[in-house]
Amino acid sequence: MKKIAAAVVLSFAPLAAARPGGTPASGTPSASPPRFEKLAEGVWAFVRRDPPGLMVDGNCLVIVNDEDVVVVDAPEASRDVLAELRKITAKPVRYVVHTHWHDDHIAGDHVWREAFPGVELVGQTSMRAYLPVTGAANRRQMIEGAPKFAASLKKLVSEGKSPAGGELTPEEERGYESDFALIDRYMEEVPKAPLILPTLTIDESLVLHRGDRTIEIRHLGRGHTSADLVVWLPKERILAAGDLVGWPIPLVGRDQSHVGDWGATLAKLRALHPATIVPGHGPVMHDDVQAARMEELFDSIKRQVAAAVAKGEDLEKTRREVDLAAFRTRFAGDSKHLGFIFDRYVKGPAVESAFRDATGAPAAPGGEAK
Repeated sequence: MKKIAAAVVLSFAPLAAARPGGTPASGTPSASPPRFEKLAEGVWAFVRRDPPGLMVDGNCLVIVNDEDVVVVDAPEASRDVLAELRKITAKPVRYVVHTHWHDDHIAGDHVWREAFPGVELVGQTSMRAYLPVTGAANRRQMIEGAPKFAASLKKLVSEGKSPAGGELTPEEERGYESDFALIDRYMEEVPKAPLILPTLTIDESLVLHRGDRTIEIRHLGRGHTSADLVVWLPKERILAAGDLVGWPIPLVGRDQSHVGDWGATLAKLRALHPATIVPGHGPVMHDDVQAARMEELFDSIKRQVAAAVAKGEDLEKTRREVDLAAFRTRFAGDSKHLGFIFDRYVKGPAVESAFRDATGAPAAPGGEAK
C-alpha cells in the first residue's frame, strides 16, 4: 500500500525524489516526467522525478536478456513502463519481481499479466499471507481516505497554509501539487486493479540464469517490511534496493517496518559493494552514501531505544529520550518541508518500530497503515 502517516489528517509517505549524492538538495525541482535511464547493456531504470511530497509511486528496473525480460517492481505507472519497454524490445516479460508488498510496487501487476499471460510474479514468502488480509484492508483504507486527504490538503494549500505550521513555502507548494496529481493517478489506476498473489515465492534467495546474465534475488533481512527483496546483478554491480533505500527521507512505518533489523540489513546490502543502486524512490545512486547514512540512523535509534528499554521506560518516555536532532539536519538540512517529513516519518514511527522490535509490543491502533 501507499504509506500513510497518522500525523497529517491521513498523510502519506514522503516522496523520495531529489538529487543524488551526500547532501540533501537545497531546493525542490519542479515536477518532471519519469526518466527511462540506461544503466548497462540491456539494463534500464524507470525513475520517478516528482518533487518531494507526501505521495509516492515507485521506481522500476527493467532487465532485457537474450530471450526475455525481467522487471523489478510493478508501480501504478506500469503502463508507462511497458510503453517505454516496447520501444527497446519486443521480447516477452518472463518475471516481475516485487521488492515488497506495498501498492506503489505491486499495483501494476495486472498490466504485466494482461500483456504477458505466462509471467511469473515473484515475492517474498510472507507476501502470500499479507496481501489477502492486511494488504486488502489497507488498500480499501487508502481508496476511501485518499480523496478526503486530498480535499483537506488542497484547502490548506489554497489558503497558503503549511501542514507544518505557518505560511506555505514554494517547496511545500510544489510537493503538494505533485501529491494531488499522484492521488488522482492512484484513484484512476488502483481501485480497478485486482490484488494478485505472487506465483513464485522466495524465502531467502533465488538465482536466475538468463543467457549470459545472472540475476540474484535475495532476502537480506527485514527493514522497510518483512518481505523486502533486493535484485542484484553481480556482473554489472547494479542493485535494485526497493524501499530499503530511499531519498531524501527514509520511508519508515511503525507497524510494518523493523528498525531493529534495518541497519544490519543495510550492512549486508552495502557489503555487496554495488556500483549503482536503484532505490525504491529517488534518483539512481552511484555510491552508497545514502544507504550508509540510513544504516547509521537506524543503528543509533536501535541503541538509544535499547538503552531506554533496559531502564524500564515505556514508549512515551523512550520517545522523549531518543535524540535525532543531528540526523534530522543530515537528512533534511534547513528545509522546513523535509524537516516536517522527517519528524512525522522517522522521529515518531522509527522509534516506535524499534521499541516494538525490542519489546515485542504490538503496534498501537490507529497508527501508520501501509
